[in-house]
Amino acid sequence: MLALQLYGINPLGELVLAVVVSIVLVAIGTYVGVLMALQSFFGESSWEDVTPVNRNE
Repeated sequence: MLALQLYGINPLGELVLAVVVSIVLVAIGTYVGVLMALQSFFGESSWEDVTPVNRNE
C-alpha cells in the first residue's frame, strides 16, 4: 500500500520503486538461470553436489 502511495504522490518515490522492482526482477532471473544451468550442465540441484568430494576441511 505504501509503495502505491509513493508511486502516485512523489516522482522520486516512483523512480526508487522502479529501480527496486528492476533489481528484484534481475535477482530472481539470475537465481532461476543459475538453477537451470546447474540442472542442465551437471544434473544437480545445488552447488554442494557439484563440488569435489575430497576437500580438506
